[in-house]
Amino acid sequence: MNWIYRGRCWKFGDNIGIDGDMMPLEFALKRELDPAVLGPFLMSGIDPDFHKKVKPGDLIVAGKRFGQGNPHIQGFIGIRANGLGLVAESIPRGSFRNAVNAGVPFLSGCLDVTQSVETGDELEIDFEHGSFRNLTGDLRLNFQPLDRQLLDIIAIGGWRAHLERRVAGMKAGRA
Repeated sequence: MNWIYRGRCWKFGDNIGIDGDMMPLEFALKRELDPAVLGPFLMSGIDPDFHKKVKPGDLIVAGKRFGQGNPHIQGFIGIRANGLGLVAESIPRGSFRNAVNAGVPFLSGCLDVTQSVETGDELEIDFEHGSFRNLTGDLRLNFQPLDRQLLDIIAIGGWRAHLERRVAGMKAGRA
């Protein structure tokens, strides 16, 4: 997996909710998990045309409590479906797990990161090592990357791919 994303910044503030802001609640209620269905609705509660503006490699930079509310995975599947990375000041525990489970490259615990960017800035983020560069503002920051075990889950596509690999390994071990 290429851990380095270079793209446009999409800045969001504090308290972005899973249901309503990131993704319509109806998809959680229907238990929709298809990235092709969810991708066009990412951030539609804030900007209905968001999915038309972003491109793979772009980066969401968010404030505190990104993904707050009920820990539904659909919003994070939408991030992955659009090929985006995520940098946030904080992510609630359930949403943190869902970002890993959906296979989203992200950094969390990035204190005051929203003060270092504006929407439209060109960013380069190395999720494996925690380096953050705002190329527009000529700024370099370093943040704590995720643990290697979590990066490995994200690299293979999230929880389902990780589980399938583990089961295949157990079956091969018994053969």
